[in-house]
Amino acid sequence: MEPAHSIARLGFRRWYERPLFESFAWLTTYILSGVVFAAIIEFVGFSTPGYTLLTLTVLYFVGLTGLTAWRTFWSQLTRAQEYSTSAKCMKCGAYGLLDVTDESSAVPVRCRKCRYEWRLSTTDDDRDDA
Repeated sequence: MEPAHSIARLGFRRWYERPLFESFAWLTTYILSGVVFAAIIEFVGFSTPGYTLLTLTVLYFVGLTGLTAWRTFWSQLTRAQEYSTSAKCMKCGAYGLLDVTDESSAVPVRCRKCRYEWRLSTTDDDRDDA
């Protein structure tokens, strides 16, 4: 779901909580996959005759799950943090008190206190002085 639609529906502060919670759920998945990976190596190992290929296959999928979980965690956390850095009004300094003016990908917003308009962006260079 695009952030503009979610921010418009939930408000910035509630929207910001959700990707953080979700990203840390992915971090938990990453940690658990590491524990499962280590447990398989410790308890099953490669010395069991006839199960080497099966063990390698399971380790491959557990590792792939861990890698996917880490990448998802990092991308969601980074995106939420980048949006949060541009959520402060440059005119009055209010943080997170904003309304989405158009549900496009650039997330144009307006401050609820002073009505100043700018764009939430994923980098500080993309901020627009409207």
